[in-house]
Amino acid sequence: MEVFWVLVVIALLCWAIFVQVDARRHVAVEVAMSEQAAAEIVAACFNVTWTKVSGKGDLNYRQKLRVGAPVVSIAFSPDGTSRCGVEIWTSEFSTRYGMMNHAQLAWRKKRKLASELAKSLDAAAS
Repeated sequence: MEVFWVLVVIALLCWAIFVQVDARRHVAVEVAMSEQAAAEIVAACFNVTWTKVSGKGDLNYRQKLRVGAPVVSIAFSPDGTSRCGVEIWTSEFSTRYGMMNHAQLAWRKKRKLASELAKSLDAAAS
């Protein structure tokens, strides 16, 4: 039984490390749409519990309900044709003991944004 609990603790530690690392990573998505259309898709992913803030990206959002929530920033880089590059990252965050506060929140939101943009890319291709 003790081996089981050791494995559970190791699994939780690995999960926490994975989320911490992935929440700090930049995500780049290439979409077959204009900068404005991509910005509309991104804005639709943020509900009323998120607020726009100033930051390093073209769009920057922070969760209202959490103290010390990270800022998720999105930058658009049109390539002059009908394509646009979208970069998503966590631009501002606070840490405690070296770990990002609310890292899983930023990780989930970045994943959702990338998947919504990829879905729109798939819809445009078909």
